[in-house]
Amino acid sequence: MEDQKRAALSFIEQHKDIFTGVADYVWAHPELSLKEFQCAAYYEKVLEEGGFTVEKGVDGIETAFTGSYGSGHPVIGILGEFDALSGLSQACGATEHQPLVEGGAGHGCGRGCEPVAPKPAAGRARARKGGAGAVQHRCAASAG
Repeated sequence: MEDQKRAALSFIEQHKDIFTGVADYVWAHPELSLKEFQCAAYYEKVLEEGGFTVEKGVDGIETAFTGSYGSGHPVIGILGEFDALSGLSQACGATEHQPLVEGGAGHGCGRGCEPVAPKPAAGRARARKGGAGAVQHRCAASAG
């Protein structure tokens, strides 16, 4: 297990700029449910650059997308949400109420990195199965 932990930590360290970049982008662009146009486009780009096939506008929702990576089994399904919530505008790192925009939208939970998680999951699944395995990743609207 220690080798697996070291490998996971090494992967995270090697790709931390992607993880933090996505989280920072989402934080800086809070968009309410069904209106996440900037963040959806950014996530789609990151997934495509990571080797995912991205289907945009899933189920007739402009900001919903599915990213697929790999083939075969196992198939790992991941749901990601990145919509902001009304009234939660907050300066990054502030421990007291410091809205960037009074009454504006913001993020209240760790949604910023959810859609980045599939890449490491895909790599781990494929490595364990000798190159087989897939990740099916879907981002769609939530309660905003």
